[in-house]
Amino acid sequence: MILIVGTALISAKIFIDEELLNTVLDMTNITIYLGIITIIYFLLGYFTYALLYALTGSTVSKPEDIQSANGPVAILAVIGFYLSYFTMINPTSELNIFASLFPISSPFCMPFRIMMGLASGTDVAISIAILMVTIFLIAKVTIKIYSNAILNYGTKMSLKDIVNMYKDK
Repeated sequence: MILIVGTALISAKIFIDEELLNTVLDMTNITIYLGIITIIYFLLGYFTYALLYALTGSTVSKPEDIQSANGPVAILAVIGFYLSYFTMINPTSELNIFASLFPISSPFCMPFRIMMGLASGTDVAISIAILMVTIFLIAKVTIKIYSNAILNYGTKMSLKDIVNMYKDK
């Protein structure tokens, strides 16, 4: 990601007239703070979805079944993306505030709210705290289920088996 952004910035500086670039892009809201926050949200969002994919991937016995097992996580990712995307139409709405705090959509929504100047430091801290607690809870469940499921050779595990496995530990 850094390579792509770096290449774009260097290419823009070299090949595009600065006056033309200023008329097309408003770079006044792009700050170091926004860059750091975007990287933080990228990493936290990546960890969230990676753990969810590990959880669903550990429940299948054959590699061919992984795609169908990961379907619910893909749907969650799409819901999170579209929730943040469509709430950006009205960035001051209560739904946009909810999307910036909700763990599946906050990695998509909060950097935009920060760039628009709509999120305070407290909002960012609360959103990151909620996302980190969510990651911790998902990791706790995933580690228990993954460690038991990875040792399960044989039939595909059902949702009931997964719940019972989690309760046993």
